[in-house]
Amino acid sequence: MTKVCYLNLVTFSKTGGIENYNKTFLTALSRQENKEVIAISIYDKAHEHPIINGVKFKNFDGHRLNAVKFLIPRLQHIDILILAHVNLVPVALIAQIFKPGLKIYLNIYGIDVWKKLPFLYQFVLKRATIFSISRYTTETFIKYNPFIKQEQIVYLPPAIDLTIKPGSENPYQIDEYNILTVSRLDSNDNYKGIDSIIKTLPLLTKEIKNIKYTIIGKGSDKTRLENLAQQLGVQNQVQFKGFVEHIEPYYEYCDLFILPSKNEGFGIVYLEAMKYKKPVIAANSGGVTDVVLDSHTGFLCEYDNIDCLTDKILKFSMNGELAIKLGENGYKYLIENFTFNQFTQRLLSFFKGNSYD
Repeated sequence: MTKVCYLNLVTFSKTGGIENYNKTFLTALSRQENKEVIAISIYDKAHEHPIINGVKFKNFDGHRLNAVKFLIPRLQHIDILILAHVNLVPVALIAQIFKPGLKIYLNIYGIDVWKKLPFLYQFVLKRATIFSISRYTTETFIKYNPFIKQEQIVYLPPAIDLTIKPGSENPYQIDEYNILTVSRLDSNDNYKGIDSIIKTLPLLTKEIKNIKYTIIGKGSDKTRLENLAQQLGVQNQVQFKGFVEHIEPYYEYCDLFILPSKNEGFGIVYLEAMKYKKPVIAANSGGVTDVVLDSHTGFLCEYDNIDCLTDKILKFSMNGELAIKLGENGYKYLIENFTFNQFTQRLLSFFKGNSYD
């Protein structure tokens, strides 16, 4: 029986791409034969975890030192330590002192590793296996950290749940052309391109009289974006919904999904839209290009290119057949590449190809 420790920052107390990836990874781990899994979370609350058969949970409410104290005496009984974020590498440095032969794995996502890492990290990562969510992240990580070899990295993109609940109500006005964005609105994440979309609206309203732009997400950048819409005179076309608990109907009934961000490690929200066969527009940047294939599963524009964004939105709004075609292509691409079963099989194939049991 191989004993696996999945060390993560947070999985259940926050919502986001990394948190969803953690949930997918843990559920897939629970399906592996001859694996005993414990998940240690630094910031999750003690009571915040679902029941995943085959996974034990230990959460530390932000008490980092207590988490390390819990882990160290158990290292002799652990075969594999999976670090769910690069910021946890220092813990692996300590762990290797107590158990030099410990097998280390690391999950990498986006801007967390699109940079040169501290020198001491080499002592862990030179011998680690690394799961990367996108080809762009792999290439950029190696570029900044040339001590990493290509053969150390395993491509393991995210997956989404394909379940569609029937009977959801349309949250939009049916006589409007509804564009949707789902994103955090934090000031530190103002690279999402939401301001670029707002800037297209004075041009678009001349051609699409019934256009409505819905933004789901909360954060400190909301005021700036609201002010921008006010300054451009398009405040009536922009709707800030904040946090939405039941988000699926917004994907299901929108006409177009758009998020022209330049720093996405992957972009799970595009898959969520493709699940409902919606056309998508993204920026030609980062890991998004693993998902949005220009003119096939959607359109790509250079970051903050207002003319391109305007043109592509108009193309979709004026050509329903094109929107349907690219939406169908996106759904097919999702089914072929990014389901939970495929994620689980990729992980299973990796472990079967490495004699760690």
